[in-house]
Amino acid sequence: MKKTFLILAVVFCLGFSSYKTFFYFDRQAEIEAVETNKAVTRLTLHDLKSIREGDFILRRGFGFFSDYVANSLNPSKQIDVTHAGVIVKRNGNWCVIHSLSSDVTDIDGVQLQTLDAFLSYSVPGKIIVVRTKDSDIAFGQKVAAQAEVYLKMQVPFDHSGVIDNDEKLFCTEMIWKILEKDLHRVKLPTGYEARKKFFYSMGSMYNTDYFDIIINQYSGADLK
Repeated sequence: MKKTFLILAVVFCLGFSSYKTFFYFDRQAEIEAVETNKAVTRLTLHDLKSIREGDFILRRGFGFFSDYVANSLNPSKQIDVTHAGVIVKRNGNWCVIHSLSSDVTDIDGVQLQTLDAFLSYSVPGKIIVVRTKDSDIAFGQKVAAQAEVYLKMQVPFDHSGVIDNDEKLFCTEMIWKILEKDLHRVKLPTGYEARKKFFYSMGSMYNTDYFDIIINQYSGADLK
């Protein structure tokens, strides 16, 4: 019994160490890529004029984990976005409220970044901005206000990916919670398996049944 416990403890420690090591090197690779691409403009002045509060911005991140998300959670190989956030305005400046894991950032969960900082972590030419379908400025402001609520609450990141547990939220989970449960704007699948498939897909975030496409840097890609 004692020997078995010791073996399990060693296996756990090795697994945890490998997990942390992976994300350490992944973050180092991301930091290096950010520095390499820091001079590259992500959104033009024309692009910036087209966005509004409450829009959702999708990016393709750097690093090994982003590679996994890009290849696994997008239904089309033409598009490989990996992360999403809500565009808000603070003191006249564009910012993004989004949820990230402490494995890849200093804050665990819902956090605020300037838009420029958010964009610096995107592969150039890999950005999509969407807006809730047929929505007006007032609705966008409601979306932004609800994102501010979760920021103030400091909602932690959903490391386990358990959908419909509102105490923790991953990036797209926060967006769908705002649209479905808080503002009652969209109807999503109700069965568990269907909801899980929907929530785990980045493709849901550029599905034109739910969103109008405002900016699409994936030239020729079919957004559906």
